[in-house]
Amino acid sequence: MSTYRIVGAAILLAAALLLPGAAVAQDDDRDEELRRLREQIEELQKRLEALEKRNQEGEPAELDDLLKDAQEAAGTGSDPGETAGPARGSSGQRNLSAMNPEISFLGDVSYDWTDGDQRDEFFLRGAELSLQAPLDPYTRFKAFLVGHQEPTELEFGEDGGELPDAHGHGEPISVNVEEAYMEWIGLPLHTRVRLGKFRQQFGTLNRWHRHSLPSVDSPFALRNVFGHGGLQGLGVGVDFQLPSLWATSNGLTVEITNADNSLAFAGAHFSDPSYLVRHTGFFDLGKWSYLELGLNGVTGPNNEDGNRDTRIGSVDFNYLWEPQGKGKYRGLELRGEFIRSLFEEEDRSIVGANSWYAYAKWQLARNWFVGMRYDDTELMSDRVARDPDVPFVPGMGETAWTGFVTFWQSEFVRLRFQVQNADRDVDLAAGPMDDTRAWFQVTFAGGPHKHESY
Repeated sequence: MSTYRIVGAAILLAAALLLPGAAVAQDDDRDEELRRLREQIEELQKRLEALEKRNQEGEPAELDDLLKDAQEAAGTGSDPGETAGPARGSSGQRNLSAMNPEISFLGDVSYDWTDGDQRDEFFLRGAELSLQAPLDPYTRFKAFLVGHQEPTELEFGEDGGELPDAHGHGEPISVNVEEAYMEWIGLPLHTRVRLGKFRQQFGTLNRWHRHSLPSVDSPFALRNVFGHGGLQGLGVGVDFQLPSLWATSNGLTVEITNADNSLAFAGAHFSDPSYLVRHTGFFDLGKWSYLELGLNGVTGPNNEDGNRDTRIGSVDFNYLWEPQGKGKYRGLELRGEFIRSLFEEEDRSIVGANSWYAYAKWQLARNWFVGMRYDDTELMSDRVARDPDVPFVPGMGETAWTGFVTFWQSEFVRLRFQVQNADRDVDLAAGPMDDTRAWFQVTFAGGPHKHESY
């Protein structure tokens, strides 16, 4: 008798012994259990014959898979000491521990240095608690509780002078619900619906949490339009999978949320919501690369009366190259976005602003990445904190070069060093006119969900 037949016989014997039903009192139930056992034994015998044939032909046999099948047929998990579960088709209650959400913790700590007036010190950029779980076969939920210190920045006094101790450091760590939403999945026409508070799908990087960004800080274009926290909303969003029109794959996102972004919109809950639309096209460029193009538009009121609007549109791209067979060691990512904003002032005049960023990230080895980013942004309105002695003028803004080196010690721990040089038309809360900064950042994660990007 071959080794596979011996192992197979042992597996079948184990399945028969582990299979629940020995204590079934009713004859009908016993007959049903025996019938089901015979069907499973016949299926396992077929698998054994196929595996033996593959072994004779020189292909590796999947005994682990066969053992798993036998354990499943017996109603047990992969742990030999696990109690046998209810038979298939029974109405046994869900294991209580399985009902607990998946819990992860993510930390983001950095040391910030600048040649400006800000103090140099360690800085808790973020501490995030992630809760995720399926609610049933049709829905799931995600919640992210975040505590953080605001990024290093100056505040200005009424006379335009800098407040001596207003650096954002030493203040209590603010805790907020960054995201908390449920999502219906598997709907007709490949549609998903989410309801709650979520980071909105404007471009690509706005969707990412801070610790997941490819650089320490967010691009200036996003920061000056939506603030440090990005565009978040409380409302409803729908994702549609469109037919393959001009791209390999097409997607459409529609979101309706409260217009509560303090820079772009009204900054509170009003009867007039904000509306967002995004179209995404994916293009396969061969076995090694793909291109993603996005078109975005969002509009909403920017005053309490709801009679003045802000309209923002953008175009973004993401190119990824990974050579076949070397994807873990070599790669190139190019990403950029152009944002056009139209802000309606009290006198009904429209302030237009153009902002954009682009970056490249190279993978040099399995754990090492280097990158460079360029920012060129115009201030959308006078809401961006600046020296009050300097009046707001459309077109004023800032540019910056940023270089970074990232080392992934493991999938749980990441270290990054970043240097940035910025030139500004006016002193902003983000820094003086000419500003050079350096960061040493450490992020760590515990739990099943790490530094996710979307």
